[in-house]
Amino acid sequence: MAVPPERVVQEVGKSLGRPRLSKDALVKLLKEAEDALSKLNQSSTLQIALGSLNRSLSQINLLQHKDKEVRLLVAVCFSEIIRILAPEPPFSDEIFMHIFRLIIGTFIDLADTASPYFTRRTKILESFAALRCCVIMLDIGCEDLVLEMFKVFFSVVRQSHQRSLIQAMLSIMTLVIEEKVTQPLLDIVLQNLMKADKGAASKLAVSLIQNCVGKLESPIHGFLTSCIFDNDASANEFKKLYHEIILKLYQYAPQILVAVIPNLTHELLIDQVDIRLRAVHLVGKLLAQSELNFSQKFHTVFVEFLKRLSDKSVEVRIAAIEHARECYFAHPFGSEARDILAALEGRLLDFDDKVRTEAVFAVCDLAKSSLTCFPSEIILQAVERLRDKKVSVRKKVMEKLLELYRVYCSRCSEGVLTLNDHYEQIPCKMLLLCFDKECKEFRCHRPQNIELVFAEDLFPASLSIKERTKHWIAFFSLFKLPHIRALKSVLYQKWRLQMELKVYFALRDEEKENASEEMHMRILASFMKMSTAFLDSSKAVECFQKLHQITDSNIFKSLLELVDEDMSSSAAYSTRVSLLKQLGDKHPTYDFLSTLSTRCSYSIFSAEHVRYIMEDVISGNDDGTKYAQVSKVDLLIVILSIYPTLLRGGEDCLLKLFSMNATLLNEKSLQILAIAGRHVSIALSNIYPFLERKCIEGTRTESKYAVSAISSLIHAPDDPIFSNLCKKVVNSLHHGRHIPTLLQSLGCISQYSPSTYELYKKQIMHFIIQKLLCSKVVDSDQASSSDGALCSLSCKLKMFGLKSVAKSFLPHEVSQLRHEIKEFFNILADMILGIGTINENILCQSDKVHLRLAAVKCILRLATRWDLHDPSSTVRKSLLCKVHKLLMEQAIPDRYACAFAFTSVDCIGDIRNDSVKFFTAFLTARNKKFLVNKNALAQETDGVANTKHPGYIVVFVIHVLAHDKNFPSDNCQDQDVYAEFCSPLIFIIRALLNVNCGRSNQNDASYMQSYLLGIFLAIQKADDAVDAKFTPKLHILSKICLLALKVLTQHCKSSLDASHLVLLPSSYFKACHDARKKGASLHVANFMDESFVRRILCAFDSYINQVQDVGNLDVMKNISNALTMDRQIDQSLGKMKKEKDNPHPNAKRSQKVCSVRSHMNSVSYSSSMSAELVHGIINLEPVNAEYEERKEQVSSSDSVSICPVIPTLQVSTKAVALKGFMPSTMNERCVTNGSSTSQPETSKADIECPLDSQVASDNGDVELLDSEDKTWEAINEMPLLDKGRCNVQPEEGLDSSSCSPVEVIPTTRDDSDKTNPATSDERTENLCASTNLSFVGAGKGNKRLLPTNASKNSSNVSYYTP
Repeated sequence: MAVPPERVVQEVGKSLGRPRLSKDALVKLLKEAEDALSKLNQSSTLQIALGSLNRSLSQINLLQHKDKEVRLLVAVCFSEIIRILAPEPPFSDEIFMHIFRLIIGTFIDLADTASPYFTRRTKILESFAALRCCVIMLDIGCEDLVLEMFKVFFSVVRQSHQRSLIQAMLSIMTLVIEEKVTQPLLDIVLQNLMKADKGAASKLAVSLIQNCVGKLESPIHGFLTSCIFDNDASANEFKKLYHEIILKLYQYAPQILVAVIPNLTHELLIDQVDIRLRAVHLVGKLLAQSELNFSQKFHTVFVEFLKRLSDKSVEVRIAAIEHARECYFAHPFGSEARDILAALEGRLLDFDDKVRTEAVFAVCDLAKSSLTCFPSEIILQAVERLRDKKVSVRKKVMEKLLELYRVYCSRCSEGVLTLNDHYEQIPCKMLLLCFDKECKEFRCHRPQNIELVFAEDLFPASLSIKERTKHWIAFFSLFKLPHIRALKSVLYQKWRLQMELKVYFALRDEEKENASEEMHMRILASFMKMSTAFLDSSKAVECFQKLHQITDSNIFKSLLELVDEDMSSSAAYSTRVSLLKQLGDKHPTYDFLSTLSTRCSYSIFSAEHVRYIMEDVISGNDDGTKYAQVSKVDLLIVILSIYPTLLRGGEDCLLKLFSMNATLLNEKSLQILAIAGRHVSIALSNIYPFLERKCIEGTRTESKYAVSAISSLIHAPDDPIFSNLCKKVVNSLHHGRHIPTLLQSLGCISQYSPSTYELYKKQIMHFIIQKLLCSKVVDSDQASSSDGALCSLSCKLKMFGLKSVAKSFLPHEVSQLRHEIKEFFNILADMILGIGTINENILCQSDKVHLRLAAVKCILRLATRWDLHDPSSTVRKSLLCKVHKLLMEQAIPDRYACAFAFTSVDCIGDIRNDSVKFFTAFLTARNKKFLVNKNALAQETDGVANTKHPGYIVVFVIHVLAHDKNFPSDNCQDQDVYAEFCSPLIFIIRALLNVNCGRSNQNDASYMQSYLLGIFLAIQKADDAVDAKFTPKLHILSKICLLALKVLTQHCKSSLDASHLVLLPSSYFKACHDARKKGASLHVANFMDESFVRRILCAFDSYINQVQDVGNLDVMKNISNALTMDRQIDQSLGKMKKEKDNPHPNAKRSQKVCSVRSHMNSVSYSSSMSAELVHGIINLEPVNAEYEERKEQVSSSDSVSICPVIPTLQVSTKAVALKGFMPSTMNERCVTNGSSTSQPETSKADIECPLDSQVASDNGDVELLDSEDKTWEAINEMPLLDKGRCNVQPEEGLDSSSCSPVEVIPTTRDDSDKTNPATSDERTENLCASTNLSFVGAGKGNKRLLPTNASKNSSNVSYYTP
């Protein structure tokens, strides 16, 4: 019969009361009690029956038994008793505390799910939760046990636990939170919420918070608010994580933070950068996490976050950009996304380079993520950063934009996107990096890295040639002239490498049969040429030499195949991969050969590109008229202008182009045929009727290219086809139709086949002169003038006639040059001067202006070939007049007075007279001004004042002569040769001495002698800053000048005790810091002594007399007896040889005099008319009024230190002392220990320059930069003890380090009087002003120029002791 559970419980209770029970006995009794209790239902009437068991279990020895199993069974029994006797178990508070501690102790092992006791522990937990025992714990004050229980739950919970077990824990914890929330309890919950592993504990905390939002909102608000506003809160390690807590809470219970998030505005505005930075991180994550919904609920915080993109801290701005990018990723739509993009766009022009870079990266990443909806206009702003002021920014931006462009190309090939001009601007801007002068990887003369970009990095490797061609067409349509120049530069560099590589292969094969030293040198020279295609030329030469030593012929066979234009792109890629695989990546030349194989192959354009372009043009596919047919043909022209052989195989497509009716396309197609005609297989007979028709009835452009195409197809200028064509064209002239086209055809025929033109020359000239130039009206049925024309139809025909005649004197082969040009020059001169029958027949004033302009253009074009044969002195004389006029007006620097020395021995007497007269007037005026202002100049630094002396121009003449290609050879000891060559120097020295020696004031003459002596001594102690190899020539010329000065002043009473500080422009001179080199360069001039110089002076006088006899002119008596110069150009070396062979002195002089005519054309009518004289490119036009007001402050010598084409640049007086003697007064004005000397106000010229280059600054504004940062280089002979006293510091406000040598192209304008002059002198002056011609040196082919390189900053002082 079964024993009732009540009875069992009573018996067990009594048995447990016995002392010293063993563990086994205890376990057995407790299990019996557990089993019996589990069978009892809840009833308060059982309290008596359970009394003995309660008393026995409440013994301390059982509650704190050392055995875990015993304690577990005791806990199970208590949990059952509490269940049975609920709701009022008969235990005291103290016993309850022990019971709860015992129960919580059993929870610690809940993590061990494999334990045999896990079921009992789970039962205890579920019973504990169901009975709400935690309420009793709070009622009896067991807060510490509650905290311990929470810790245990968070530590033991596992993902593998049953849902009921986790729910039991959660219900217990929720009940506690609902009853009472303390800060320690909240800390435990939040700490587990922030666990990094995101395990079961973190999920339990999340569930708990979600269950208790109402109860936790207030304490969490208080906690977080105290962290935000209390700066000391960060001292607690846990409180430092409050931003992470906010982020986690917003993720799972955002409603709990409604009152907290607005307080983040405080942190976004606080002065502490680290707090603002953390706040930006937090708000950015909140925005991204909420997909910008956060911005709608907390708009104020969102607005303040966007303002952090313009924060004063760079770190904050960068962080804001990073998070703005993530926000846009999360939700790229809506007004908030647009606000983010607008803020990002502003950072593209940030003044910090790191921020600008990060902004570009953000824009590119956003565009890649959503190309279809991203506003591509912002891409244009990002692309502009390729012109950023910082080189590092440009390089990083280029890499990121390339990445974006590749993604864009892939999307286009997939059909997801259509071609977009904004994205196509990326390669356009990159191409202009060829002209980046600051970044050595992308310099204009080094376009090879851009070549690699376009060959390897621009397009995805998997993109087909057809797709690449589409993109080329797209972005080529956006090209302007600089882009086309850059592309041609890249292609030409590539072509040169390919051609030279073929030469090397031929030399290599030849070397196998003839391995001589000469062959070795030829191969080495070939390496030198090819190395220019690489950034590091010296390293490239070494790699070529290593490559040359490779014995595997397959390597060179593969390279030769890559150079073949007929190889397809896929075959070239396979060959290149095979080549590199064969070589092996461990080979020392692997990287070099990888680059070489890319550059020598047709990796940018191939025959496939050309074929696809032509097919696209023929198909008439204009892509919705977006990319015009003409643009596609223009791309073809650019490609074929470098690689005409790529057209092979496309002859049929080319012939189809001619069948298209568009006039402009016909012009372009004819141009293609003219370029590539020699390289394609097109029979002239198949296309000649079309070409002939274009020569007679087409446009002028069509006729020009048609004649060129015929020439390229027949390969011989004397072919009868030209004769037949010319006959038809001449006959058509008399019909009066298509006159402009016929004149164009005749001009072009004369260039390609002069012999044919000669047969009809009389008829043609008669028609042009009598029917066109001398006629008043042209019959109206010949052509009709277009509306709004600036000149009449008659005038246009006259201009076309002039152009046609001019072309006849400019054949493409120099050997066929005609020499009957004098009559045509006379016609042009009359037109320019406005005299003669032709001008009388012109009724309209506008026509006269246009014809005069056309005449000047003809002269400029003819000057490229005929300047040595021009018998007219009008242009040269007018230019001298203009130089003189501008010098007297002080509109150009004084150094341009050197022009008078270079024209002082012209074959025309008027020019010689004018040169002497103008130079004498210049010296007189400037010397007078210098003497008048001598006291004022004394306030300046001695050297700076002396640069304003008119005699300072001798510095530039010496430098020009040193760089002359006709400088006497090292072994030349012929005084006649030196007399002829040094004539400009002798002319200037005598002129300077003549100005002062004749004065009553001997101090002035003595000063001039001492001044010149100081200059010559200083130059002897300087090096050439442009090219060191010219330094010996500088020293030879200065030595000649020293000896000549001694000879010329031997009869003058003078004292050479005066001392002067001499400053030399560091663009041309630099201090010789190696004392051992002083005078070492003069070993070639040891024969030069006073006797030799005397012979030079005598030869000079004799030479002058010969020049005067030839011209039957007496023009040299105004200043001394020897003022001349002969600049023989093309026959100098041959003449010197003849002089040695002919010992007769008269024969020598006769030869020299005959050479004068070749020199006298000292004005080169180049088409560019760049006016290169003495100091690079010059502008002879008057400067603006502001410069006129300051010209008293900035003298001609000061102008040497500024850009010659922009006389209004800032003048830098940064210098180091250079002189022959150091005055004591200078020591008084200098400060010891390297301190700077005070600068006079008159030496400063901060003048606005309208032609300065523009470069984007850090903040995105446009910044004007000086074209050249020039300084003075000075050499001093003062003692070493005085070194620290002569530091002439740069002008305040000028930072030479910030200047960059930016190339500036000058522009000229004609401000002269436009009225017709009445007298001959007025006509000459008017011609001088109207032609806008600029003086270019001493004859074509022998221009004496000072190089226009950027100056080299020199802040150190070099001293020389005598």
